Amino acid sequence: MRFCIIGYGSRGSAYAENFYKFDGCELTAVCDVKPERLTLAAKRYNLKQTDLYNNETSFFSAGKLADICVVSTPDAAHVKHAIAAMETGYDLLLEKPIAVTEKDCEAIYKTAVKLNRKVFVCHVLRYSPFFASIKEELRSGDYGRLSTVNLTENVAYWHQAHSYVRGNWHNSAESSPMILAKCCHDLDLLAWFAEVPCENVSSMGSLNFFTKENAPKNSAERCLDCPAAADCVYNAVKIYDTERFSAGVTDWPVNVLCDPPTREGLNAALKSSDYGKCVFRCNNDVVDHQVVNLEFKGGITAHLTMTAFSEDGYREIHVHGEKGEIFGNMLENKLHCNIYGKSKKVIDVSANPDLGFGHGGGDYLLVKDIVSFYKGEPIKGLTEIGLSMQSHRIAFAAEASRLKHGQAQKLK
Repeated sequence: MRFCIIGYGSRGSAYAENFYKFDGCELTAVCDVKPERLTLAAKRYNLKQTDLYNNETSFFSAGKLADICVVSTPDAAHVKHAIAAMETGYDLLLEKPIAVTEKDCEAIYKTAVKLNRKVFVCHVLRYSPFFASIKEELRSGDYGRLSTVNLTENVAYWHQAHSYVRGNWHNSAESSPMILAKCCHDLDLLAWFAEVPCENVSSMGSLNFFTKENAPKNSAERCLDCPAAADCVYNAVKIYDTERFSAGVTDWPVNVLCDPPTREGLNAALKSSDYGKCVFRCNNDVVDHQVVNLEFKGGITAHLTMTAFSEDGYREIHVHGEKGEIFGNMLENKLHCNIYGKSKKVIDVSANPDLGFGHGGGDYLLVKDIVSFYKGEPIKGLTEIGLSMQSHRIAFAAEASRLKHGQAQKLK
């Protein structure tokens, strides 16, 4: 199968690497506004100059260059790039979120239906062994009817700083609300487990910590110049250089600052980009904590907590059925499964290292499913756009509720 990419950033390059783990996959074209990314893609995948495009107009004007187009541009650009790609003739691998407004999500969905295009949304956690095993257990029927689910997204203090204070998703007007940008994964999982429509949503949350009022005394605008840097856990030099680059980490998140990562490129980014700014002096407005309550058809309930304040980034879950329970976290990668009064077992769901570690192996397994589709083999099709729309509708309702101090929102 042939694929092309528009938006060769961290996620676009990660999907290229996963496609090349399968025989017969060929990258035919890359479009990106940054010349250094095009140069890097050409070097990695032996692309000709004619395979590289620095603007969307020339890229789409070239016609259909592959079977599927990976759309991994900034969130706000998804709607125009996804629709243009489908109109050009492509199926899509569409990075989440689908789009940043409900209207734009619906436009992409309706275009896919109208043109009969396959759109795989990157809700990769459905494919991760951790959550796929929970789904398989629930399908057994041993746990009875689903009653309620508690899911926590521990973002990790440094990840929050990287992506949602300094990074691309720091400002909801420039990207999308935190509950959509980060947690549409989690909302998708809850809808997947419930298997019935969500009817009511309420949410509360705010930005309390990453504000100017909490800046250390005598701190500076940038970490390189800051007298308080030595004692600050959000010191960008410490996060990117000392703890990661010097330890040999040259992929995400370091490659977001410069790709390929070099000492010179890293220093330049810390001096001039937002990634070197004080986390208490950024133009950020997305929440650093939020809770969402969901009610599904038939009385099933679910609760999601998103918090920036954890040492590590991981998810933990407790699924309560009327006859049994399943709980665990992605740090331990074990699921504790109890059938009330009858049996107990522990399932080890550690990702196979051969799958890679992107979203617990979910990145690799989603791509594997897509490759199988083009080979004419049976597929799971877990993230087709029709299945992924509900999570986005929930996210928009949750943000509307949050802005109204928790007022419940009824979903159509």
